[in-house]
Amino acid sequence: MQFKHNYLAVLGLVAGGILLGTSSLTANASLTPSSTLPKTDMVDVSSWQGSLTAADYQTMANNGVKAVTIKATEGTGYTNPYLSQQVQYAQQAGLSVNFYHFAHFTSTAAAQSEAQNFIKAVQMVTSSKDVVMVVDFESSELGSLSKAQNDADLAAFDATLNQAGYNKTDLYTMASWLGVNIDTNAANNGWIADYPNNPTGSKYTSANAWQWASDYRFPSITQNLDVSQMNNDYYLNSTVGTPTNTATNTTPTTNSSSSSVISSSSSSPSSTTGSKSSTPGEIVKVPGPSGKQYSASRSKSVKLVWRNSMGRHAYKTTDGARYSKHLGYRYGFNSDMPDVTWYTDAHEKLYKKTTGKYYIYYHVKSADGQHGGWVWRGYLNK
Repeated sequence: MQFKHNYLAVLGLVAGGILLGTSSLTANASLTPSSTLPKTDMVDVSSWQGSLTAADYQTMANNGVKAVTIKATEGTGYTNPYLSQQVQYAQQAGLSVNFYHFAHFTSTAAAQSEAQNFIKAVQMVTSSKDVVMVVDFESSELGSLSKAQNDADLAAFDATLNQAGYNKTDLYTMASWLGVNIDTNAANNGWIADYPNNPTGSKYTSANAWQWASDYRFPSITQNLDVSQMNNDYYLNSTVGTPTNTATNTTPTTNSSSSSVISSSSSSPSSTTGSKSSTPGEIVKVPGPSGKQYSASRSKSVKLVWRNSMGRHAYKTTDGARYSKHLGYRYGFNSDMPDVTWYTDAHEKLYKKTTGKYYIYYHVKSADGQHGGWVWRGYLNK
């Protein structure tokens, strides 16, 4: 899921999904189906994959995908706005559905709080407890803590999930962190990210799954995806029930009635469209974010030159807007949030075909993690 999965960053750095792994993430041509590659048993998605359609999920299922693990939350205040829609599309394609949380906790108390945010979000889309609840353990602040502290925090996180009835847990992390920054254990056999330049065969066979690429392209799907090979059936047979409504749109809607989950602490609308059902596994639909705009022409007008992580720097701006990494989605205008301090974590260089010039964009996020996106560097002020 790399920093990609991080709402606050992109998977390709990432992203993420979903991760950094031990191999170089130098930009390569996207991987496509081949008999020499490992299996694509599982795909993980987050808001970065919010544009995938129901047909795309069916395409994945038709090409060997058996399970999808969906980002539900990050930290204590963020919930994936596409969570409900992604659950429904995965269900309709017959995929086993599981969930992950991008962790920032640096104490047992913080771990417990983040677990509660995770539980709350998952319970908004299903009452089933027969799902795998994964902690995505890759954020930079965790790397500065001792392994003993991280192990204790993970134990507190899992204990909170267990108390709520979630007994299938797992740990997602990069191979280079195993035994150094965090340990797998009996409850968390591991979902390990490692991206070889020439992936083949099997790796980390004692773990539940191996995530071997973040740049895989399924037929007719124009977006790179994270793919994993499962070593057992741990992520299979999860049940989240039947959706209350069947999504008919094949593209994300900008209407506030879209079937998405919004964190109760978000500035976006958070009132539900109906009361929570008591039927086990029934999907509860709540309003999605309003105002998001998509432009295919804008997305096609740019070409990625490179994308990398960067240090944390604080900026202010009231100019321009915040976009997705290829500028397709406009998340909001910066003039609407004049008092927010934005913090960087990634940058990218884009070639704009319309002007023949190159531009640097910074990926920024608000301190509370509720807002973020890519902003042209020229609009940011110290």
